[in-house]
Amino acid sequence: MIRTGVSVLGWGLLVAGVLASAALLVLRLVTELHTWHHSVIAAATFIPLLWIPVLVGCVGLILVLRAWWRLLGAAVLVVAMTVFAWPLLPPGEREPYPIAVGSTLTVLSLNLQYGSADLDEVEQLIAPDVDVLALQEYTPGFEEQLAGAGILDQFPHQLGSADTDASGSMLLSRTPVELAARAEGTRFENLIATTTVDGTDWHLGVIHTVPPQMGADVWTDDAAAVGRLAEPFHEENLLLVGDFNAIDQHHTMRELTAGGELHDLEARREGDGLGWHPTWPAGARIPAFARIDHALASDGVIGGVSRFETVTGSDHKALLVEVAART
Repeated sequence: MIRTGVSVLGWGLLVAGVLASAALLVLRLVTELHTWHHSVIAAATFIPLLWIPVLVGCVGLILVLRAWWRLLGAAVLVVAMTVFAWPLLPPGEREPYPIAVGSTLTVLSLNLQYGSADLDEVEQLIAPDVDVLALQEYTPGFEEQLAGAGILDQFPHQLGSADTDASGSMLLSRTPVELAARAEGTRFENLIATTTVDGTDWHLGVIHTVPPQMGADVWTDDAAAVGRLAEPFHEENLLLVGDFNAIDQHHTMRELTAGGELHDLEARREGDGLGWHPTWPAGARIPAFARIDHALASDGVIGGVSRFETVTGSDHKALLVEVAART
């Protein structure tokens, strides 16, 4: 009787694990499926968690097999977990970044969640070396808080808009900024500005594309508009930061980086531990599992995301991005 119960449990875990693993593998390989429906996009968000159904299936296999055959199941489990764990391990010895001679650019990016992010915690992240703040879901109320705290005096050059809904996006800079381009047809504001820091010219974009629940077609169109926005500046020192509402494996992010003109900056330094840095949902009852906040750069830009910080009141982690122009 006990053996029968174990076998039933094993078959249940095996079938569930295999089906879930197969579904995520298909979504990973055939990204065009993501454009069908917002539920498919949501399912694809779990691609980085593929190891979970694989683990479930391997455990089910071990329970189904008998005697020495269980060693085979255990071997499959060990191999599978090694394959999935390997990319998450800290990298070996490599050249630190930035590796350029000259000035660097430091940007703090954060989705404020309708301007409800805790101002004191945001202020603690604004170190003297932060050159630009790239804020999404920027509201008039949060702007008043920044002014009251004297932060707007530190960043007197501003470009973007404040809105009571999620559409406000703002660049706050210590150095003068000028509008280079603004995306057309996006639900939220997406723009690229030019600025000069210590003699180096930069094209800096604040990005906020729509979430998939607003419709797969709108989600896809928004990302395509961001691609068109960035295209004229691929040969410049271009940095795009913000809430892309897509993980690396989603169709829209694949399309943005497919040509090689833009690359997703490394999200870790040597010795930082695990290489997986999900940014959403932050501060929720469930742990963050999706990295939908990114820093994309042109080929002439090197660097990475040096810190991921949780800010009370926001469901996104803040990104501190440090870059330099390649020499």
